[in-house]
Amino acid sequence: MEAVHIEPQVKPLDYHACEAINMLRGAIQMAGYKTNVFAVTSSLAHEGKSSLAFRLAQSLAGLEGKRVAFVDCDIRNSRMKKRYKITQKTFGLSDYLCDNVSAEKIIYPTDRPQLDIIFCGRRAPNPSELVSGIQMDKLLKRLKQEYDYVIVDTPPVNLVVDTTIIAPKCDTTLIVVECGVTEQQDLSHAIDLLERSNAKILGIVLNKVNSKNNRYGKYGKYGKRYGYGKYGYRKYSYGYGEEKQ
Repeated sequence: MEAVHIEPQVKPLDYHACEAINMLRGAIQMAGYKTNVFAVTSSLAHEGKSSLAFRLAQSLAGLEGKRVAFVDCDIRNSRMKKRYKITQKTFGLSDYLCDNVSAEKIIYPTDRPQLDIIFCGRRAPNPSELVSGIQMDKLLKRLKQEYDYVIVDTPPVNLVVDTTIIAPKCDTTLIVVECGVTEQQDLSHAIDLLERSNAKILGIVLNKVNSKNNRYGKYGKYGKRYGYGKYGYRKYSYGYGEEKQ
């Protein structure tokens, strides 16, 4: 299968941004034995979860000998192909879940060594029913066996039910929070939804952090908080800012 070319985003990563992603990658590596399938979500839309998830997948794929799969599960509203200027025709997750193609047909190699990608596929009228089926279970089981890390980009948990179905099928979940924008009640509601669905939560990634802003301390009861903002890093917060996605 021809490799998919991933066009870089407009804003290149600076030193602090790279260090932020690498530190988050380190936290992923220490997540525990047999923990390699990570759901990434947010409370609401436009908190930057998809960009962060893909940056993380790219960083993990840079580890020697490690194979990584990125799975776009936002069947309702994905911007993946548009964001990275992917023009070639592809099959995707929804095509597989509808039994239109086999799993082999939706796993695309990229021009980034060791990184494969599964696109969301065509929009479907019943995404929650599709991701709750046995086909989704089979796919995640296969990916877990074949890849060292699987990053699963899911829709915002407060907006649609899909994530509360997908996240429990993964080993653990990262919640992305936009610093200074996401309200505590929205995050608390997201955590409650995930916990009630029996999803395991690894931690909170604080996105677009301003080093002068100390609001990150208020978010939730989880001790593992990883920051990802514009202005460098401080204890429990590090990273860079990126356009809303």
